[in-house]
Amino acid sequence: MKTVIVTPARGLVWAALSFAIFVAALFATLPILAAVNWFSELPHLTEVAVWSVVWGGLSLIGVLIAGRLAFGAWLTLHPAALMIATIGIALSAIVHVVLQQWEIARFGVPEPEYVGWTAGLFAALVGLAVAAFGAFIAPRPVIVWPLAAALLGAAGVGFVVLANLPGLRDGIADDSGPLAIWVGLSGLYALAVGGLAIRHAFSASG
Repeated sequence: MKTVIVTPARGLVWAALSFAIFVAALFATLPILAAVNWFSELPHLTEVAVWSVVWGGLSLIGVLIAGRLAFGAWLTLHPAALMIATIGIALSAIVHVVLQQWEIARFGVPEPEYVGWTAGLFAALVGLAVAAFGAFIAPRPVIVWPLAAALLGAAGVGFVVLANLPGLRDGIADDSGPLAIWVGLSGLYALAVGGLAIRHAFSASG
C-alpha cells in the first residue's frame, strides 16, 4: 500500500484540483443529461433531480482522484464523510425539484429571475456537501483547505436561507409550505455540517 505524502504544497494542489473537477463536473453533467434524454426523455423534474445527483457524484469521485494525484495514494474513505455528502446531495436534489414545482405552480414556468438567490440554493448545497466530504477525509496537516471551503459553503447556504426570512412577515401560503420546509432544512444542514467540520478539524489537530 502506498503511503500518503502530505505537504502544504500538495494540499494546495489537492484543493485546486478538487475545485477544478467540481466546476468541470457541472459542465459534464449537461452532456450526460442530454445523452440520457436522447435514449429516453426524462420528465423535467426528474432531470432536475438527476442534475444534483450526477454533479455531486462526479465531484465526490473527483475529490478522491485529486487526492490520489496530489498525495500519491488514495485517501481513506470514512463512513461519516460519505453519509454527510450523500445527505447534502439528496437535499440539493429535493430542494431543486420542490423549487421548480413551486415556480411552475406560481408563474407557469421555472424562471430563476423570479426567485432570486434561492435559485442557487441547490448548487450551494452540492458545494457544501462536496467540501464537507473533503474535510472529513483530509489528511490532518492540510485540513484547512476543505474546512475553509465547507465553511464558505455553509455561509452561502445560510445567506440564501436568511434572504428568504423577510417573506415570513406576510405568512407562508399553503402552496409555499413544502418549499419553506426544505429551505429551512437546508439551513439546519448547513449549520450542522459547519459545526461538525469545525469539531472534526479541532479533534484532528489535537
